[in-house]
Amino acid sequence: MAVYDLAHKLGEQVKKSEEYREYQKLRQEIMEDKDTRKMITDYQNLNLQISSARAWGQEIDEDRQKKLDKLEELVRMSSKARNYLEAESRFSLMIQDIQKIIFEDLELGLEEKEDD
Repeated sequence: MAVYDLAHKLGEQVKKSEEYREYQKLRQEIMEDKDTRKMITDYQNLNLQISSARAWGQEIDEDRQKKLDKLEELVRMSSKARNYLEAESRFSLMIQDIQKIIFEDLELGLEEKEDD
C-alpha cells in the first residue's frame, strides 16, 4: 500500500477517534458562544506571545503577565472554556504521539560524526 494511501487511512481514523470527536463537539459549542470564544482566543494569543518572547530571552512586562494571569483565571472558572482547552490538549497530545511514532525510527538530518 502506498504511503499516501496509509496517510489518508490514518487521517480517517483520527477523525473517528474519541479525542477528535470530543474536541469537535466542544469546539462547536465555543464557536457558538462569542464571549467564551473571545476569552479563549485572547488567552491563547497572549500566552503564545509571552511564551515566544521568553523563548527569545526577552523580558516580559508586568502588565502583560498580569493580564495573562487574569485571563487564565477566567478560563479556569469557565467550565466551557476549561473543557474545550482540555479536549484541545488531549487531541494535540494524540497528534504528537502519532508524529513521534511515525518519525521515531527514521534517520533525518545531519549528525556530527567523528572522522577516523
